[in-house]
Amino acid sequence: MHRRIIGCIALLASLSLPALAAAEVLWKGDYETGDISQWTRAQEIAPDRLQVVESPRHQGRYALRAEVRQGDNPIGASGNRNELVYMSNETEGDERFYGWSTLWPNDYPLTPTWQSSTQWHHSGSDGAPPVRFILGCSAADCGVGLPDTLFFIVTGHNVWTTQPLQLGVWHNFVLHIKWSSDPSVGFVELWLDGKQVVAKTNLATLYAGQTVYLKQGLYRDAATAPTAVLYHDGFTAATTLNDVAEFIAPADAVGTSGAASTAGDTGTNTSGASSGSNGSTAPQALPATGCSAAPAAPAGALLLVGLSALGLRRRKR
Repeated sequence: MHRRIIGCIALLASLSLPALAAAEVLWKGDYETGDISQWTRAQEIAPDRLQVVESPRHQGRYALRAEVRQGDNPIGASGNRNELVYMSNETEGDERFYGWSTLWPNDYPLTPTWQSSTQWHHSGSDGAPPVRFILGCSAADCGVGLPDTLFFIVTGHNVWTTQPLQLGVWHNFVLHIKWSSDPSVGFVELWLDGKQVVAKTNLATLYAGQTVYLKQGLYRDAATAPTAVLYHDGFTAATTLNDVAEFIAPADAVGTSGAASTAGDTGTNTSGASSGSNGSTAPQALPATGCSAAPAAPAGALLLVGLSALGLRRRKR
C-alpha cells in the first residue's frame, strides 16, 4: 500500500511540472532592489526627477516617482522627458506579455498636449515610437483637445482610447503583443483594470528591419507648462499571461498606500475589436491564446488531493 501511495505522489508531482515549467518571467523592473539598477539607464535632467519611493506604491516595497518640469531635456531631443530605459531589444517574431501599474495622482495636470507614460521605442532615430500610451491630444493632432483621454497607439493606428482617465488610482495594464512588421503576423491584446479592452487585433507592431526597447517614466510635448508627477510599479515582461496575472485586476484590487481607490472609466477600441468598461467588476476569463484560464494548481495542492483520495479509499476497505 505504501508503494502505491509513493507511486501516486510521484505521478501527481510529475503531472504538475509541465504547467509550471511553461511559465517564464523574462525580466522585472519593479524597483524591489530599492533603486533603478534593474533598468539599463536613466534619461533624467536631475537626480530628483526619477526617484524610487516607498509611497505611494502598488506592490512590494517600492515604486517609481517620475517628474517632468518644462524645459527638462536630458538627451537634447524633441519634447521634455525623464524616463528609464530597458534595452529589451524585441525583434521580429518575439511574443511577449507585459504587466505594470501606473498612477496618475488626483492633482495630475490634464493639458491639451500629448504626454507619454510608457512606450516601446524603435531602434531607428526617426519617426514616432511604434507602440505607446499617450495621455491627451491637442486640437492640431485630433481636431479637438482631449486632455483627459488615454490613447493606445500602434504604428500610427489609434487602437483604443479611454475617457475620462480616472486619476488617483493605480491602473493595471497587461499588453500581449506579437512583434512583427508584417500586419498579418503582428498583433496586440490589451487588458486594463481587469477587463480586456482590446481583443486580438492584427497589425504591424515593428518597423521593418528594426527592433524595439522599453521606455517608462514621463515624456511630453515641450509646450506643456505645469510640472507633472506620476508613478509606475511592478513592470514585468514574460512569455505567458499567467506570469502577469497579478495585473489582471480591477484598479482598486490592491491597496494604494494613500491614493484613492475607486474606478469606473470606460474604454473604446477604435480598431473595431471588442472593448469593455473598466471598473471594479470581476476580471474576464483569461483567453485561450497563450495559456490556460488560470495558473496551474501548485504541486502541494495536487499531492494533498491525491493523498486524501487514497485515505478515503483505504477507509472504505
